[in-house]
Amino acid sequence: MLVRQNADLLHEETCIADDETRFRWQPKPGADGSYPVDKAKAVSGEKLLRNIMNENKIELYATYGKVMNCGGGGSCGTCIVEIIDGKDLLNERTNTELQYLKKKPESWRLACQTIVGNKENSGKVVVRRLPQWKK
Repeated sequence: MLVRQNADLLHEETCIADDETRFRWQPKPGADGSYPVDKAKAVSGEKLLRNIMNENKIELYATYGKVMNCGGGGSCGTCIVEIIDGKDLLNERTNTELQYLKKKPESWRLACQTIVGNKENSGKVVVRRLPQWKK
């Protein structure tokens, strides 16, 4: 089950024009420059974080990632999230994550490779989307 906080900010986007007046879309950051935090609650069982977010209509990808993502195969690195709390409810980093995130903070994970929950534990996992865009 996923609990959303700041629901009004989750799908808000800002249009930014570059020099050639093409437009690209990116999520709107909060007042502190960080992006909205989503909470996922793992309830007895195992599930990929990517699937939990998609099922609950929580936007995972930036605009380019919506088109360029690998569909959860772990071959593109577009589904980076930051684990704020609940790391103990997740699997260890996979070899794919070690490859894509080798110079990134330990708290960064690929949602398509992150398994939330297990049969023995349940609790809350707090996730920040698009940490690479944080100002």
